[in-house]
Amino acid sequence: MRSRNLKIATFSIGEEIPAYIGVVITTQLEVDAIDFDRDHIITVDHAECADMIVDRAIMKLRDIRDVSIIIGIDPGEHTGVAVLAGGVVLSAYCVPVSEVYQMVQRVTTSMHAMNIIIRIGHGARLIRTQLVNSLLKLGMRIELVDETGTTPAKGRDADMHAAIRIAHLKGVPIREQFITPSIGEIRLIQDQSREQTGGELTISRALAERVAIGELSLNDAILIQKGEK
Repeated sequence: MRSRNLKIATFSIGEEIPAYIGVVITTQLEVDAIDFDRDHIITVDHAECADMIVDRAIMKLRDIRDVSIIIGIDPGEHTGVAVLAGGVVLSAYCVPVSEVYQMVQRVTTSMHAMNIIIRIGHGARLIRTQLVNSLLKLGMRIELVDETGTTPAKGRDADMHAAIRIAHLKGVPIREQFITPSIGEIRLIQDQSREQTGGELTISRALAERVAIGELSLNDAILIQKGEK
């Protein structure tokens, strides 16, 4: 929380909570013992991701409710991901493309929102196609956004800022994507499999093609190549 410039304080059960506290974060077991406005208490479990808890706390703090959650994605080897609610940026990240699905899944599970829209930039054709086809499994609306001019510079922060801008732009609803990967794209995926396994193995061209079209994740393709899946 401190890394996101939020002021925090900790209290024990039975302590008086000062009036300047905006939101209380607690567990379901302790909530009945806390004397505080129920509309400004969120309950969490130990398995919930800390960043997702903070996102929910910010929504309570700013009284953001009954709004669409927008997830903006700037596709690339290091993918920018931004989470917006009611036009307010809750959080932004830069993660490896292999972690995007799990991150979006955590966000959608934690928010309990009725309407979630995923907006993804049109660049990085191969990575974008992989992400779209995998994210469709979550059952969310996905829009393709013209991301021209959304990435002002290079680096981690640039990817996050691009994702925020993409989230603010309306796109075109899309469904499953079909592409014919080039020889160069297939070789790139094979190179990635070799790098990810420390040179232990290279996945076959057939598996690389399935990864390219989003049918398999690179991790799953490696496990199949190893005979473990």
